[in-house]
Amino acid sequence: MDLVAADNVSKWFGEVIALNSFSLNIEPGITGVIGPNGAGKSTLFKLLLGLLRPNKGFVLVKGQNPWTNYRLRQDIGYLPDHEFLPENSSGYEFLKLVGGLRGLEGWELEERIHEIAHQVGMIEVLDRRIKGYSKGMKQRIKIAGTMIHEPSLLILDEPLAGTDPNVKRSIFEIIEKLHKDGKNIIISSHVLHDIERVTNNVALLYNGRCIATGTISEIRSLLDQFPHNIVIKCNRPRDMVKELIEYPWVTSVDLDVSKKNKLIVKVSEPETFFENFSTLVIEKDYEVKEVYSKDEDLESVFKYLMSGQHGY
Repeated sequence: MDLVAADNVSKWFGEVIALNSFSLNIEPGITGVIGPNGAGKSTLFKLLLGLLRPNKGFVLVKGQNPWTNYRLRQDIGYLPDHEFLPENSSGYEFLKLVGGLRGLEGWELEERIHEIAHQVGMIEVLDRRIKGYSKGMKQRIKIAGTMIHEPSLLILDEPLAGTDPNVKRSIFEIIEKLHKDGKNIIISSHVLHDIERVTNNVALLYNGRCIATGTISEIRSLLDQFPHNIVIKCNRPRDMVKELIEYPWVTSVDLDVSKKNKLIVKVSEPETFFENFSTLVIEKDYEVKEVYSKDEDLESVFKYLMSGQHGY
């Protein structure tokens, strides 16, 4: 049985069409969902959670209709793409709140909080206030919140957005452990390279449609035909310019004059760039605050795929 089956789904809000004749089948395991802002990723996830109902077509999760299906929802953990943590609460208090909302209480809740905190590497800082957490800590405590009720399916909406290579590495490790424990995971991202770290199964969304599905190698062969602009925010940007410009797959590096710690790197082989960039950061001890592909570059890729020239 497919984990998710969506057939000819349309969802609109007034005159805005979020999903348009959308069809997608997801098998058990880990699946990456790639697409620019406005592609329909968050709307798809809310349909899977039963928070929205299609205007047309149908969606099944584990063979069931998710709309008002509270028993099914209890078996799903969801990490939204926006910030929602109570900054003045501790990590422990946040997990106790989430666990209580999921029906856990007493010793069972206490035991689960400490078990899940160990799993995500947060046990040592569980009593600290969230406003003092780093970006990586916040992401890990949010993932813990999605897992506290032991769901079999996790839906992670952009968990890697705005994170540096070290934070990404820790999140990858958590996802890999969860998969080994038998969890099914659907994870969205703007960056194919990020998804490649945890799965070989990918779906590309654009303008409310699934325009391509396949393995990483199949999708990457399409995306690598286009130059990408990569945005990097780091310390010692001038030093990094000198390092990056030596790479044969880097065609140009611009230092943003308005934000002196921001670089825009144009690359001809984005996957090769990302593979080597993490090594550079570690070896040269750079402090990287953000690394991401600009949406406008993805737009040209997805428009090209929408033309149907590749038969996907």
